[in-house]
Amino acid sequence: MIVILYIGVLIAGIALLVIAISVSKTLKSTAQTMEEVSKSIEKVTVEVQGISNQTEKLLDKTNDLLEDVNGKVGKVDPVFDAVGDIGTSLLGLSQSVRQLATLATNKVGENEARLAQAVSISNSILAFRDKFKANKSAKQAAKEAHEEIF
Repeated sequence: MIVILYIGVLIAGIALLVIAISVSKTLKSTAQTMEEVSKSIEKVTVEVQGISNQTEKLLDKTNDLLEDVNGKVGKVDPVFDAVGDIGTSLLGLSQSVRQLATLATNKVGENEARLAQAVSISNSILAFRDKFKANKSAKQAAKEAHEEIF
């Protein structure tokens, strides 16, 4: 029985040795992987720092540009306000002209009969004047003719 016990201990020892070797290989492989990961992380860190510096410079330039644009927009704002005021004034002027034209049209419509009567009277007066001048001219011509005869 003791032999069996020795054989069992020997098998257990061999099994532990195999497990230890296997675990050792796994640990070495894990150590190599961790070393590669560490190198990769260092490279990424260096790259990120470079990108971070460039990003910071870009943000500074962007802020400067934004301040410049805001200053220029602030200078142009009064021009847009003036253009808006001109537009409002033109709208008011247009409305006033429209109202004046409507009022004139309404007054002409109301006074159309009076205008027709005034034109008729003017035509009658002009016709009477023309007849009067013609009559006067005829009398003058007759008087001159009568004087020539005598």
